[in-house]
Parts: sequence; C-alpha cells; structure tokens
Amino acid sequence: MQKITDELIMNLIPVRQAESHKGDFGRVLAIAGSPLMTGACILCTKAALRSGAGLVYAMVPAEIMPQIQMAVPEVIIRDRSRKVEDYSVYDAIVVGPGLTTGEMEAQLVDDVLERAECPLVLDADALNIVAERGWHERVKDRCLRGLATVITPHMGEAERLLKTDTDFDFHGAEREEVLNELYDLTGATVVLKGNRTLVRPMFGGSLDPVYVNTTGNPGMATAGSGDVLSGMMGGLLGQNIKNAAMASVFLHGLAGDLASDNKGQYGLIAGDIVESIPEAIMNILEEKNGLQDL
Repeated sequence: MQKITDELIMNLIPVRQAESHKGDFGRVLAIAGSPLMTGACILCTKAALRSGAGLVYAMVPAEIMPQIQMAVPEVIIRDRSRKVEDYSVYDAIVVGPGLTTGEMEAQLVDDVLERAECPLVLDADALNIVAERGWHERVKDRCLRGLATVITPHMGEAERLLKTDTDFDFHGAEREEVLNELYDLTGATVVLKGNRTLVRPMFGGSLDPVYVNTTGNPGMATAGSGDVLSGMMGGLLGQNIKNAAMASVFLHGLAGDLASDNKGQYGLIAGDIVESIPEAIMNILEEKNGLQDL
C-alpha cells in the first residue's frame, strides 16, 4: 500500500489564475436530501462550495427547497419531480446523501447511471439502491465506457454491496480484500471509508497499489461526515482535478484534524469539518508555494 501524503496532494491542487471566473471551476449537481434528511444535502453542497466549485446545484424534493435555499443561499435549486434533467450541463454529479431508497429515488439513480456522462460519485443511499437492485454491472458498464465513477462505501454499505452479488466472505476478510472485491465488482474508483480510509483508483491494474490515507481522527466518526466527503469529491471532480478521490480523502481528513485542534474530538460535528476545508486547502497551497520558493 502507498500512503496518501501532503507531498502527493500538493501536486494535484492548482494555484488559481487571476483571470478566472466561476465557470472555470465546475458545475456540480448534488442529487441529495429528503424531508427527514435535509442536513445531508446541506452538508454535501456546502462542502462542494468550500472545496472551490464554481457553481453548485441541489436537486431536491419541492417541499424542502426553501430549507435548502435558506441554509445554503449560494446553491442553485432544482425540483426533483422534474422528469428529465439535462446532465450535460454539469461537470460532476454526486448522488445519494440523504436520498432514501424509494421507487422515485431508484428511478433517479437509474437515470443518472444511464444518461450522465460526467464524473459521478455514488454515495450513501445511491449505493444502497445499487445493492438492493443488483445494479453492480450497470456501474461497471458505465466505467467500461470510460466514464469516471467513484463509490464511497463505509463497511456496512460495502457488506450490502458484496453480499447481494458474490459469495465473498465479508466477515473473514481484511479491509484491503474488501476494497479489491468492490473494485472487481464495479470497476469504479473505490473509497472504503473508515480509520485510514483506503482508495483504489478506477482502471487500476492488478499490480497497481492501494492507497491509504494519513489524515483524520476519531472525532470525525460523527453524523454527516460522509456527506461532507462526497460533496468535497464532487467539488474537486467538477474542477477537473486529477485523482480527485485521493485529494478529497486527504483534505477531508486534514479539515477534520484542523477542526479537532479547535473544537476537540468529542465535540466535533460535520459542520466544523466543512468550515475547515478552506484552511486545509490553503495549508496545502502554502506548503506547495514554500517548496517552489526554495
């Protein structure tokens, strides 16, 4: 396994040019949230914005549109009851945080897998829908078409994905074995969340390394932390940042470490991680600039 370190990440985050505008930094769509889980959408879209996305859209049920707009005034709202969405206008899509797994939500995941051609992050309930419906091959087909796809399961979601379509002995396996089995099953970039999150990039060969994260702390084991990560991932993918999955995992953990320095691990909440994202990115850019000045 190779470590995800600041030396690796600083080479992925570009310095912004003076003559830039919001369109240069990506249009990101979050298909997220539900009446009982508005917070997942709020955290996801805030994280995408704090990660530098130029324009962030939230596709949500009509009844929670006002709550989302008040909580994140910078986000652009889309009504989820619309039957057809033009995915071609987006540079990245995140689907799943707080989505729920009803029939309408399954139809949305089905539609995104079928028609979206931009980079896609499948998280939370989108993964549960894939597991319930046995859509692993559909994810793999998308990857085989050369469409960047990231799945972000924690161990519980990983078990649901694997037990529905394989004879894999989940409980007897090491985390790296679980990661590789998920990769073989879907072909996607796999981010297996947990203590020292593991990443295996899409299109990796059998000899390509698994990457292990070096940032983060136990205080990040809190509701909404995964929604923040998926939003960051969408934000970096939308900016066309190379190896965005690894960069977002590292910066997410670094933001959690910075937040923990200020709040402590016991009182850390997901919103603290969001607010520390800009400082995490700034630290990496300052370190990069410092090395370039040597």
